[in-house]
Order: sequence, then C-alpha cells, then structure tokens
Amino acid sequence: MRDRRAFEKKDKDVLDFARSYLSEAFPNPDRQGCPPDTTLRSLAFNPKESGPTVTEHLAGCSPCFRRYTELLAELKSQRAAEGKLSWKRVAMWSRSHPVLVGAALVCALFIAIGASFLLNRIRVPNPPPLDTHRSPGPVQPVNPDVAYSPFSLDLSTLSPVRGSEPSTTGSHQQVRVASSPLYLTLTLPLASEERSYNVRLTGGGRTFWSKSAQAHLQEGQTLIRVEADFRQVPAGSYNLEVESSTGVRLVQPVSIENALPNATEQKR
Repeated sequence: MRDRRAFEKKDKDVLDFARSYLSEAFPNPDRQGCPPDTTLRSLAFNPKESGPTVTEHLAGCSPCFRRYTELLAELKSQRAAEGKLSWKRVAMWSRSHPVLVGAALVCALFIAIGASFLLNRIRVPNPPPLDTHRSPGPVQPVNPDVAYSPFSLDLSTLSPVRGSEPSTTGSHQQVRVASSPLYLTLTLPLASEERSYNVRLTGGGRTFWSKSAQAHLQEGQTLIRVEADFRQVPAGSYNLEVESSTGVRLVQPVSIENALPNATEQKR
C-alpha cells in the first residue's frame, strides 16, 4: 500500500509538471495546424480512440494544450458528480499521453543541463531586479503578439435562461464594446459554478466569435477571463452569451463599435 501511494504521488508530480510546462512553453498565436475543438474533445473524453498526431500537436502548441486541459477539467467535474473519479483515471492519462509527458520531461532535462540552444531566441540584456515586495497583479493574456486591452463586464444581475428559451435582453442596457482585441473579465451571478463555459458573440442567428473558458472563484465572485479579438466583427448590435455545459445561458446585449473612449470597465 505504501509503495502504491508513493507511485501515485510520483506520477501526479510528473503530470502536474507536464501540464504547467506545456501550457506556456509553445505559444502558437497564428494557430497553425490546430485541430478542431471536436478533435480535442474526443482526445479528452476518449483518449484511446484518438490518433497519435493529435497528442504530437499538443506537445508543441500551448493554446491547444490549454484548451485540452479545460476539457479535462470539464470531464473531471462530470466524473466527480457521478462519483466515478478515481486514481485509475489519472494513471490512464499518463499511459494514454506518453508523447505529452515525455515532451515536457525532455524539455526539462535540456534546461537542467544548460542547453542554451533551446533559449537562443530569447535575448534579455541586463534584466531588472525582481521586486519581491510588489503585490501580484491580475492574470494577463498569454499571447505576446497581440495587445489585449482589459475590459470587464458585470453579468451578475442577468437572469439565466435554459436551452432555446427566449432571453429577456430587451430589459437590459446595451453595453458598448470596442472592435479590438480585448481581455474580458466577466463576473457571473452569485453561486455560479467553477466550470468550463462557452463564451460567444452572436447576432442574426450567426456566431461571430466563440471561445471556451474556465470560471474561477475570486474574493467571493465567480469570474471568467478570456481573450476576445473583435477586430473582424462588423460594427453593430450583438449578444454576448455565456453558456454552461448544462445548457444554462446568460445573454448580455452589446454594441460593437470601432472607437470608444479610454475605459476598461463597463457595468450596467
């Protein structure tokens, strides 16, 4: 029993490191060669039925790997609710994804032995001293090639609707949103669950932008932070929708505009 516990802890430490490293080490801002979301979902929920090319892609694409971990979190929530989550599922992850775990460990080994050729694209002369007394700031976008402006929306007073039920957006004030790259912070209603949500911009029966994001509890509020690039969205009236995996939606009317005054927060 003691040996098994030691093995479980060692395997978990390896998985934690692999997830942390692969989430940041390989930015792919242009999303070149990325598989569709359905393929990532199939890998998360049915790993034995997915081909090796998908895991090979995740080993070199941090955006896809982060989306994959969101899907794993969704699966974990479902399994926990069903009372079926166990150590066996964690162990199966490492056996089903040797490419991901192996890639992270190999990269760590190269760094440990001082393989400077892996870092030859990074040039930071005379870095400033680390300020250990400064309080931590909010989480920032991970895409270094696009300047995302912070923008907050308070959705805490919206009434949730389920499935295809009509929303009552006519009773809510339309929020002006810039047609630019934004780092959205969405405040969900009180007692909203920490889970994966689908955030999308819709209008006229079409979806102009969508992304999945994980909600987190912070100082008593459930927040979603997600990058949203609205530069290709024509100016006009839309709905910003936040939908959970159970089909419950929040619908906030917004107006996409080409230019806005300098403001980082909108509240109704």
